[in-house]
Amino acid sequence: MPLAHIARISGFTIVQAACSTAVALAVGIPAAFFTARRSFAGRNLLRSLSSVPLCIPALLVALGFISVWGRAGVCNRLLQQAFSLREPPVTFLYSLVGIIITQGFYNFPLVMATVGDRWASLSDGEANAARLLGAGEGRIFRTITLHQLLPAIVSAGMLVFLYCFFSFMIILLFGAVGTTTLEVEIYQSARGTVDFARAGRLALAETTLACLFVALYSSLEQKAARTRGGALPVGRARLPLRGAGERLAFSLTLALVACFFLAPLAGIAYNAVSSSRSPLTLETLRRTVAFRGFARAAGTTLLTASATGTLCVAVAFCYAVFLRTVDRAGKKLLLRVIPMLPMAVSGVVLGMVLTLLVRRGNLLLLIAAQVALTWPLAFRQIYAALSALPQETVDAARLLSAKKRHLLLRIYLPYTLRGMLSAAGFCFAVSAGDTTLPLVLALPKGDTLALFTYRLAGSYRYHEACAAGLLLGVLCSVVFGAASALKKERR
Repeated sequence: MPLAHIARISGFTIVQAACSTAVALAVGIPAAFFTARRSFAGRNLLRSLSSVPLCIPALLVALGFISVWGRAGVCNRLLQQAFSLREPPVTFLYSLVGIIITQGFYNFPLVMATVGDRWASLSDGEANAARLLGAGEGRIFRTITLHQLLPAIVSAGMLVFLYCFFSFMIILLFGAVGTTTLEVEIYQSARGTVDFARAGRLALAETTLACLFVALYSSLEQKAARTRGGALPVGRARLPLRGAGERLAFSLTLALVACFFLAPLAGIAYNAVSSSRSPLTLETLRRTVAFRGFARAAGTTLLTASATGTLCVAVAFCYAVFLRTVDRAGKKLLLRVIPMLPMAVSGVVLGMVLTLLVRRGNLLLLIAAQVALTWPLAFRQIYAALSALPQETVDAARLLSAKKRHLLLRIYLPYTLRGMLSAAGFCFAVSAGDTTLPLVLALPKGDTLALFTYRLAGSYRYHEACAAGLLLGVLCSVVFGAASALKKERR
């Protein structure tokens, strides 16, 4: 494969990820301001959207965009009926613009949550001093607030960039000619043309770039952690919306979120309970559940997601205890970098390597691959709880018992139990919504609900795909919501 071809695909991958990140920042930063500093009806609903990118698979969001903005979507149907048009006027979805909009709005809640938490913790002391000296609000924002928010903005932006860089399902569904990325090219080379040499070169290029971006993200995350402030003081009231400009910005942000985020999610639910003959009927759901492969897919999803969540917690707990024991001061950089390494490996690359090592995929291989990529999510929660354990408690336990298992079973395990349960729920939801690894591994008779939904969409059973996707989304949301509740209660 010519080096120029790899460079062209790499360039497009970086460009689409950067543009998608720019959209996420452009929407997420204003949303962060309003949720952190202003009081308005629906604020809690807007804040709750921060969990969507983690608990709702990208496949479902893509189906939602198709239902609203696709060629046969709600928007085109309304416009064609209103203006007697033969051809659908809205055609941006299957293009680079469609990819950028879909990924940007899918990930903007991550920016809103990260930047919003930082914004809520900022002290008004410097800003008030600047106001006393005659500085306007615009200058205060540029010279003080933006400087304080910059580490959180860059850290959130880099995380979104990495997600978009490794984006697979949205590119696979919406990518037009000339809009392929490294991830999709690797999959098509390994599965379509069975050219593993070409796939290997592309995988090497992707992993090298990803390692550079992960190193940058790790550095920015450490800087953001050093400058992170405390929580919003108790009793501090949020102000109502002020001024025409602020109200206009709020209305524009809310309109964009409603059109390109809430409407696609609502579109999935609507199409799941409707059919081509009649709206608002449960017939589609009943027909989907009655499909021959649905029960097997649901059982496989519950099995693999439960096993993945359990093993992720076990691996993360063991490494967290090891890290707390040998590097409590945080001086051994290599040990701290290890949990970041899975972020540099995509599901397609890992699946391709496993396919080369093992001819046919199986559920054990799927679980092992998901654990290898997902355990850092559990580690971050468990290690955060373990780091809060006072060293005096650990020293006292060692004095009272010389047996290491007593420290493990009576101190470490009870102290992190709630964090472990929360982490298991997070990993369960991520595993259940994963479409990439089951698709790449090509499991024989082992469809998960996510892969079952993808196959329904590919066979033009759109309403049934939305119904299966809705059930998957409900499962992921319930488990993720329970995990989030445990995490908040632990705090």
